[in-house]
Amino acid sequence: MRVIVAGAGEIGWYIAEQVSANGHDVTIIDNDEGRIKDVESQLDVRVLYGTAASVSMLIKAGVEQVDLLIAVTRHDETNIVCASLAGALGSVRTVARVDDVLYRKAPQISYSEHFRIDELVSPEMLTALELASIVRNPGALAVEHFARGDLEMQQVVADKGARLVGKPLCELEMPTSVRIASIKRDNQLIVPTGNDSIMHNDLVTVIGQTEQVIHVRSGLEAEELKVVKVVIMGGGHTTLSLARRLRSHTFRLTIIERDQQRCQFLASYLPSATILHGDGTNLAFLREEHIESADVFVSTTSSDEANIMSAIQAKDLGVDKVMVVIHRPDYGNLAEKIGIDKAISPRVVMANEILALLQKGDVCSLAALNDGEAEILQLVVRNADFTGSMLRDLPLPEGTLVLTGHRKGALIMPNAETCFEAGDVILVICKRQQQKKIVRLVVGSV
Repeated sequence: MRVIVAGAGEIGWYIAEQVSANGHDVTIIDNDEGRIKDVESQLDVRVLYGTAASVSMLIKAGVEQVDLLIAVTRHDETNIVCASLAGALGSVRTVARVDDVLYRKAPQISYSEHFRIDELVSPEMLTALELASIVRNPGALAVEHFARGDLEMQQVVADKGARLVGKPLCELEMPTSVRIASIKRDNQLIVPTGNDSIMHNDLVTVIGQTEQVIHVRSGLEAEELKVVKVVIMGGGHTTLSLARRLRSHTFRLTIIERDQQRCQFLASYLPSATILHGDGTNLAFLREEHIESADVFVSTTSSDEANIMSAIQAKDLGVDKVMVVIHRPDYGNLAEKIGIDKAISPRVVMANEILALLQKGDVCSLAALNDGEAEILQLVVRNADFTGSMLRDLPLPEGTLVLTGHRKGALIMPNAETCFEAGDVILVICKRQQQKKIVRLVVGSV
């Protein structure tokens, strides 16, 4: 495939390196002549010196023939303009790095839809998403990226006497934003209908919006959910994004930040969190604040050395799980060798996201259940026969359930009256023997 990378900074360089190593043709554009010369001498890619948000430069790069353009300069506005122009000029898909959350989550308008950009992402957001999925549920199935963290899937063992156990699903009072995707009973996997019931010791797969998944989980477990104490060092964009994904009564957040003014901002933005003004690498400070009582310690500052040092000290004090953000990918293995449970690199996470985009078509398997007996599939609606009719009128194969969908940046939790449109992305669970039928119904010939 042909790919244009706009921006030869650390993120752009690493993406270009990884994408070209996977056999794709890469052109990289940057307005720093020295940086371009370095790229040319070290990477097997085509280089162009100039402004990426220029029509003439994009045409020179061959934008009308590329499969993907990734705009990852240091400036959000440049990235938005570049990706928007690239889409208008013929790039099949476009991705823009946008660090300011206001561009990604503006309530008044969808920037991605307005500028016709397929994906607005940031390394910090993707890193926070990765961290949150580990903190919230280490065994969670891989659907977090489907809705940028607004969707969660968990597997829960049903307890005897729990509120949702023993009654048909159609009689349960459950949030509309949650679905029971599957029930595993002994060695049998059930894709449930409204007449099925959850029984004691069933393994139940629950999918939905995070807060509501936690609510349903509490109805499947007899014991009250344990409150998880999470301590985060650093008050930057990654921490803010992580904190938003851990807003729940099951998490108690403490944030350590050196800058007094930033502490005041964090306190106003995250009123339920405890904000500590101090140095998270100072052992005496960590002891004074009883960090050893935390279940999870995460260090997210811009300094790899500070992140590693603070995490090691937290581990030595008795914190069960410690994680760090690492900006130099080669530090990752080192960090994990010296006792850090997880090291996540924004560069690596971003590159993996781009590689996944290049590999995705209209059909993508996200998770297998019960040794492959059933699958969670991500499908793009292409078949005209699947559009225009209510979900209850569609001839879904037996053992198939539409779980959720995504339309122009908005999450859809379908009901019987939902009508899908061409281009919608949906998640379905299906038995293995029904996979070809559901793919044919939703996507058409592939």
